[in-house]
Amino acid sequence: MKRHIILTTAAILAVSAITLNGCGSSSKTNAVTTAAVETTAAAEETTEKATEETTTAAETEEETTAAAEETTAAAEESSEEETTTAAEETTKEETTAEETTKEETTTAAETTAAQVASVAPSDIYNKVTGLLPGMVTVDANYISNYYGIDASQLEGYVFAMAEDVTKADTVAILEAKDAASVSTLVGQLSAVQQQKAQELQDYMPEQYQIVAASAVKTLGKYVYLVMSSNSAAIEQTIASSIG
Repeated sequence: MKRHIILTTAAILAVSAITLNGCGSSSKTNAVTTAAVETTAAAEETTEKATEETTTAAETEEETTAAAEETTAAAEESSEEETTTAAEETTKEETTAEETTKEETTTAAETTAAQVASVAPSDIYNKVTGLLPGMVTVDANYISNYYGIDASQLEGYVFAMAEDVTKADTVAILEAKDAASVSTLVGQLSAVQQQKAQELQDYMPEQYQIVAASAVKTLGKYVYLVMSSNSAAIEQTIASSIG
């Protein structure tokens, strides 16, 4: 554009010079020439200003674009941080809820166990002896050697079997020291029942049926097994004695 203006100006100068020469007036020629030069200078100045304005506009546009990019990046980073923070808070809340539930469950189990009154297994057993044949009670060494029951982990216990080995009658009442031991004791008394069933299955079908009908039961920290033809009445007495 600048070049076009200069060429146009030069052409005007040339025409003016020719015209003035034709008229024979040197002073007028100088005046016209001076005017033309000033016009050219003004045109160049205008062109330079236009160029500067264009450059400034371009720089402004670049600055605006950069600012927009920085704003977008900041917004994305802020969004990611908010999302991460929200996820972490949700995880913490879920973990806290799980821990609270476990604590409440454990507390409920401990409370239930504590609510069951502590009654000596021997006192309970004395209430049911009239429903049983002649029985013998065994000591801690016997139940440890034959059934793996550790009497030191018990508050008290009674383990009685019929004097007549042809009879299935067995009563075991165990009081655990803590609720955590109950599941272990259940497994050990279940092993007692299974062993007795194997002993009688092929030789004494009637006694075997008594064993097969029995089951290990729990109430609080008490675990008991009754194998007897009077098991229903005996179990009822045990449960009511414990409370």
